[in-house]
Amino acid sequence: MLLNALDSGIKELEFWDMTPGEVVRAIKSRIRVRDTEARERASYDYILANLIVKGVGITLGASGNFPSIEEAYPGVFDEIVKERNKQLQEQKMNLSAARF
Repeated sequence: MLLNALDSGIKELEFWDMTPGEVVRAIKSRIRVRDTEARERASYDYILANLIVKGVGITLGASGNFPSIEEAYPGVFDEIVKERNKQLQEQKMNLSAARF
């Protein structure tokens, strides 16, 4: 169990001060974090590969536009998209008021 704890990032002195339940929970937590990071990396790798294919296709004459970063990585730039949409809405309201 000590080797598993060391592999998951628990220091040896900390290991000896922990109960078996704490060690197991810490190791399982590290495994969950590692799996989540691996899924995230795989997702970004897949998106990047898709962007490369799309970019090469556009360069070679395929129709279409290269997606914006917000479209390419949905969920990552939500705050920027919300702020941009808010500004566009304000501009539309100002233009509408000016026309009236």
